[in-house]
Amino acid sequence: MNNSTSGTHADPDLLITSTFGTLLSLVYIIGVAGNVYTLVVMCHSIRFATAMYISIINLALADLLYLSTIPFVVVTYFLKDWYFGDVGCRVLLSLDLLTMHASIFTLTVMCTERYLSVTKPLDTVRRSKSYRKALAWGVWLLSLFLSVPMMVMVSQTQQRVLGGGVKRICAPTLAPLAYKVYVTVLFGTSIMAPGLIIGYLYVKLARTYLESTRNPVIDRVQ
Repeated sequence: MNNSTSGTHADPDLLITSTFGTLLSLVYIIGVAGNVYTLVVMCHSIRFATAMYISIINLALADLLYLSTIPFVVVTYFLKDWYFGDVGCRVLLSLDLLTMHASIFTLTVMCTERYLSVTKPLDTVRRSKSYRKALAWGVWLLSLFLSVPMMVMVSQTQQRVLGGGVKRICAPTLAPLAYKVYVTVLFGTSIMAPGLIIGYLYVKLARTYLESTRNPVIDRVQ
């Protein structure tokens, strides 16, 4: 009786786990293939060195780095335990933050470049290849700087579960107050500040477009 009951409870769990693992595996395969293809196409066209090309390469690299963590997530989800040690905790969680910030900062740069290309097109054309590469490096260095605390403060710990067993998990080692401060900083740098900047630039773009439609003759003369 107990065996049949446990089997009944295990079947839904197995179905959910299999479905989740299959979906993540498909995301991994399609994502890697798509981003590798994007990198190949963009690298062949890098001689043009426009801001769009470099930003797309940055986004593809960030996506590939993030996708590299999916196999570890799938294994952990299936085995219900963490098998990658303390180093795995530090690398994977900090890599998650690194790619998140790199993607968001790159999108912010793309939005800024779009705004400048509309309002100051000549200045945008004059920007050199070295300037755009330095901007891309700046995005990654800033993202790395914001991710380093996660690498330092996270470690593998053990947690007791029902039945007397032990489960290994990744958990922060900072004091609660320091952890809250760090999370607040991450919220500001990854959501609040980029959101405000992008929103402001799109409002400015909309106003510029409306002004150009209201005064087309004046714009042509100028």
